[in-house]
Amino acid sequence: MKKLQKTTFIFLVILFANCKKSDCDIEFNKHVLTEILPSIIDSTCVDIRIFSNPPPPYGKMLFDKEGRFTKIDSTKATAKEIQRLKDWKKDIAEIKKDTSKVIIAFDPKISPYEKEYELIVIKDFPNDTLKKLIANKTKEYLLNYKSIRLNGKFMLKDINEFDRENIFERKYKFNFSGILRVSGIKFDKKCESGILDVGFTCGRLCGYGNKIFIKKVKNKWKIIKMEGTWMS
Repeated sequence: MKKLQKTTFIFLVILFANCKKSDCDIEFNKHVLTEILPSIIDSTCVDIRIFSNPPPPYGKMLFDKEGRFTKIDSTKATAKEIQRLKDWKKDIAEIKKDTSKVIIAFDPKISPYEKEYELIVIKDFPNDTLKKLIANKTKEYLLNYKSIRLNGKFMLKDINEFDRENIFERKYKFNFSGILRVSGIKFDKKCESGILDVGFTCGRLCGYGNKIFIKKVKNKWKIIKMEGTWMS
């Protein structure tokens, strides 16, 4: 009887420890994502008013003998081109001086990093173990992003407050710039390095994604590498 009680006690201790570890894993994920999110936003999001407004044509395009483009001779710019460039610079300057917030729709539901059995061996992780970690679909969580202090002029707004089907067709009373989605972070065994997916959508056919590598440096989490994964 005592042996059965002892076995039951050990089982309960192990079960409690495993549950606690799982909770800590999620809380650690939340903590690190909360710390690194401002840097992710600064590195990923754009003001669509500037991003979708490239400088106008200016000068004459030059080609080589095979008809391949070589460069643009800006000394050949016409009077109209010179004026258009001045107007463009003025418009961009006004946008940059605008102190109103640029709103980014953000999905607070964070899903696990989905790359399964991925071996990551790059110079930044020479002895790393970011591999063969099966994505666990049950470990979604909600990020309390409203408590995160952001840099610059960006501001997050819950995507659930938008009409998702017509999000880019609607007219807003604020500067809406796009949708930001981030995955959970996959860590190495020492929890000193991590990787996550980030995507920014600025229109129906406008957007891009990045694989972001982070590392703990002097007790602070930093982005050390970004790799493009898709573009629209």
